[in-house]
Amino acid sequence: AGGDPFAEAPGELSDATDGTNQAPQANDAPLIVHTGSMSLEVSDLRATIDQATALVSSLGGSVAESHEENSDGHQGATVTYRIPAERWTEALAGLRALGQRVLSEDTDAQDVTTQVIDLDARIANLQASELALQGIMGRATTITDVLKVQQELTAVRGNIESMIAQRDQLANQAALGTLEVAYTVPVDEAAVATSGWDFGREVDGALAALVRVGQGLASLTVWLLIVVLPVLIPLALIGYVAVRVRRWYLGRQPAPRTPSV
Repeated sequence: AGGDPFAEAPGELSDATDGTNQAPQANDAPLIVHTGSMSLEVSDLRATIDQATALVSSLGGSVAESHEENSDGHQGATVTYRIPAERWTEALAGLRALGQRVLSEDTDAQDVTTQVIDLDARIANLQASELALQGIMGRATTITDVLKVQQELTAVRGNIESMIAQRDQLANQAALGTLEVAYTVPVDEAAVATSGWDFGREVDGALAALVRVGQGLASLTVWLLIVVLPVLIPLALIGYVAVRVRRWYLGRQPAPRTPSV
């Protein structure tokens, strides 16, 4: 009692992970993760998106995300599809046919079969270790032993759940490829040039500008009459008087004599 609980079952952990609980063999078909992007030029944005959605749905896929934009004469949308791996090529061909022309296309295929097999094997080994630890827990006789084994069980369970999540994510990505499609409508330059222009609005704008000019002139006149003139009139009077006084003073001075020869 009180000894190392792991020493009480020598070889138990190794026996539980000696290969008798290895992961099941993977299916013959490889696991391929398909991803890609495509850019299509279309004439009718809404109609094309509806047709594409119907096409993908008919192949067993779905829309994962979408975003549309319509501003300043520019129409476009970006839609992300999840497509069954076995219908990937068919979906690409069908989507290409919906556009007036394909502006760009980029696809990638990554084989994750080895990763999934490796994760399956590691999960099986950890599950076997978990069973062995549970057996040791049942024979633990002290609180110290119980806590020690419980710590090991918690760590093993955390690793199992993490690896299962990784494996399931890879399996999901392999089952359903991800394709992002950008739809764009050709820009009508004439429509863009005239968009937002209105004759009546331009007339209103010109009249408003004329009114503002008139208001500015009226404001200037008011300032001249109220502020500037009361200052200029006294200054003008003072200047006039100064000039008259100077002339009067100069008129009283005797003319200079001309020297006789």
